[in-house]
Amino acid sequence: MGTVSEIIADFTLNQKITGIPSSVIGYGKLLLMDTFGVAMANMELEHAQAIRRVVMDMGSKEICTLWGSRDKAQVTDAVLYNAGLIHGSDYDDTHVGAIVHPSAVVVTTAVAVGESVKASGQDIYEAILIGWEIIVRLGLAVHGKFHDIGYHGTAIVAPFAAVCVAGKLFGVSHQILVNALGICGSQAAGLQEFLRDGSWVKKMHPGWGVHSAIYALKLAEQGFTGPRQVFEGEFGLWKTHCGSVQGVKEFENLGRIWHTTEITFKLYPVCHMTHSFIDCIRKARDMEKLCPEEIERIECRIEERCYHIVCEPEQAKKNPETDYMMRFSLPYVMAVALATGRVSPWEIDLKLTKDDTIQEIINKVVCIADDSKGNPGYFPGWVKVVMKDGAEYVFDQRWEMGTSQNPIDMDAVMTKFQNNLERYYTQEQIDRLSDTIQGIDRLETIAELLNCLEIQK
Repeated sequence: MGTVSEIIADFTLNQKITGIPSSVIGYGKLLLMDTFGVAMANMELEHAQAIRRVVMDMGSKEICTLWGSRDKAQVTDAVLYNAGLIHGSDYDDTHVGAIVHPSAVVVTTAVAVGESVKASGQDIYEAILIGWEIIVRLGLAVHGKFHDIGYHGTAIVAPFAAVCVAGKLFGVSHQILVNALGICGSQAAGLQEFLRDGSWVKKMHPGWGVHSAIYALKLAEQGFTGPRQVFEGEFGLWKTHCGSVQGVKEFENLGRIWHTTEITFKLYPVCHMTHSFIDCIRKARDMEKLCPEEIERIECRIEERCYHIVCEPEQAKKNPETDYMMRFSLPYVMAVALATGRVSPWEIDLKLTKDDTIQEIINKVVCIADDSKGNPGYFPGWVKVVMKDGAEYVFDQRWEMGTSQNPIDMDAVMTKFQNNLERYYTQEQIDRLSDTIQGIDRLETIAELLNCLEIQK
């Protein structure tokens, strides 16, 4: 068996869509629907406009479309904007076991590179399917340790997955792709300090990883070399970033077992670690007809690795000052779910932090780090509501929605797609986009899909 990079390169360059299970191909189209719906809903967010201004000011070659418009930029600039659309509201798909957001990286790369080389829809979708599998396995290889140390896992693995997608579509050789993967090891970065102050950097992590990957691939095409053991080497990714993690086994059955159908849809635009808690408090609200003023406290027990992400620092989480702090605050999402019965994009609104009822509930939320309430590989939720009259209600959800144990209703995914798009598109346009995505593997080029995304002003 070769190095991990050689195994990944072999899979990337040799795998054909005809050898991918039909269940994976079908599920992937639902992921695409979700991805484009989320992306287009984020166009007016401040971070997206900031990235767009930077990209346009660069004055680069007009090659790839900035989604939703006719404006174009070179590949490395366009991916920054398009990925920022997908990931900017933390509403995009997730593989929970790997703790990565696959489509923000993979779909962005495939569509931009595919447009630049005028690839067919089938070639682009083939590259997407391959990219999803690679990015998931790169996350699974470290068992969540990127996050434990303080890295954003998607940012770390994004360049490696993106370089494979791009390499597939550019038609590079095995040697070039192995070198490009090696180069990506020096671009694998992304800190989680944004969790402390709610700043924006996470929104650009997937796009920056793709941006870096394109350069890595172009350097490799010019003879630039990268370490062949970039993952498992003595100073490779796993040891430098995670200590002594060994993830080789995650690549032994690559191409035979597919993890893509484990990628889950997010029905709440907040950190996935909070989703089961939201489900629990919504059940409590509906079943027990809870009145906030009658509640003494709401106890949330969460495993320690997640506690540090969505519960600390306590004062910042209980008094969020940015949209990202709201999305990564367990006290806030519990309060808004109990008060309103839902957590949609419209509940990520700083005006709600000033609402007396929501602030009252936030102050009653007690977060406790408790590894006994964990469920390795999943994001469970454990909630105890203690009433002032002494009554207690406990809700324990072991598996987040989207798992085989707690499957998501696909009608809910389609409703999300519709809700995300109806602000910008007519029903006829939404239906056309849906049909085009479902037939992506029959498109002559990706231009037809990109035309569907254009906002008519």
